[in-house]
Amino acid sequence: MRNSPDRQSPLARAAVVALSLAVMTTVVFAQAHQAAMGVWVLNVEKSTFEPGPKPRIQSSTFTQLPDGTVKIENDGVDSNGNSFHREMVSRFDGRQESRAGSAEPTTRAYRWLDDVNFEFTETINAMPSVVGRTTTKDGRVRTLTVNGTRGGRSVHNIEVYERR
Repeated sequence: MRNSPDRQSPLARAAVVALSLAVMTTVVFAQAHQAAMGVWVLNVEKSTFEPGPKPRIQSSTFTQLPDGTVKIENDGVDSNGNSFHREMVSRFDGRQESRAGSAEPTTRAYRWLDDVNFEFTETINAMPSVVGRTTTKDGRVRTLTVNGTRGGRSVHNIEVYERR
């Protein structure tokens, strides 16, 4: 006896349910982190960079992609007047992923702490470098605290970003 068009096998039903759950999870995930998306501009005066120097200008743009990943772009002008652009796409699942535009081979592993805040660990030349963690109280100002080492020097940055 053949299945009529309106009847599905148990395997087909399970596949439809699994696909529906995956789509709903992606939509909920994307909606849950929308407050973190957008352009964030560094308030240079309120920020500290140890050992320094501070950049002249810096911004970070977070864009949610259709598959749930996040494109992260960092643009700015360093203390010597040189422009820079770094970018990567992250699943925010704690896995190291390549970051383009850095002077040395760099990876970062991002993960969400809540709907808005995140943490990342960075490696440079496959060696652990820094850990960064964001905090925000109002969703308009975000503080990124970065600690670790880069180039053999201790790093302690308090970077204050404002939503544009």
